[in-house]
Amino acid sequence: MVLLAGVLATALLAGGVAAYPVPYVVLEPGPTVDTLGQDVIAVTGADTSASAGQLRLTTVQVRTDITLPEALGAWHDDDRALVPRTVVYPPGLSDRQVEQKNAESFSTSQRNAEAVARREVGRPFEVSFGDEDIGGPSAGLMFTLGLVDKLTPADLTGGKIIAGTGTVDEAGAVGAISGIPQKLLGAKAAGAQIFLVPAANCAEAVRNAVPGLPTARVATVDEALAALRTFAAGGTPPPCPGPA
Repeated sequence: MVLLAGVLATALLAGGVAAYPVPYVVLEPGPTVDTLGQDVIAVTGADTSASAGQLRLTTVQVRTDITLPEALGAWHDDDRALVPRTVVYPPGLSDRQVEQKNAESFSTSQRNAEAVARREVGRPFEVSFGDEDIGGPSAGLMFTLGLVDKLTPADLTGGKIIAGTGTVDEAGAVGAISGIPQKLLGAKAAGAQIFLVPAANCAEAVRNAVPGLPTARVATVDEALAALRTFAAGGTPPPCPGPA
């Protein structure tokens, strides 16, 4: 915080105008997407079922070209995060290269979700994913759960709104992601009744807990499915523990 204040103060003095750009970006709660929507995941070649609830992936919106007043405003706003631009756009990579890398990660998350879901339901199927304006690998878990829910007779949601995040590898392990504080806020705004958190992100989720939005700790797709079944039946899945 002291370093940030120094940078902002120096920029203000050097620029002399409020529109002076600063080397930071603002992270804000982004939109959520229901992976059970037909326009998000379309399955062919296998029987599918409908669900009364929702399985929403969560996102973070990145605002660039931040002015000094905007940076100072975000610095004092608990719902947003001000971070160095290099956190999102690493040195040596152009904005276009970063976007391409995020698009490739997003495609990998879809392929992994398809592979894991196929193993979970035990039969082949064809799937196409909607052209969502999303990047990165963190939708993997919710894509997987959306596919499994569509391909099994039971309604895994129990008619409830469930949000979450996390990468998924081909073995079904759920990996850590970034932007937990903003994703929790986005989930709450979308009416989520519980949030599935990668085990590695649990401490961060507890530090940034959102009132009225319980969490469930998941380290694998199987644990996430168990959490869904427990919550749909009216139970309480294992929550995130506090920081060690």
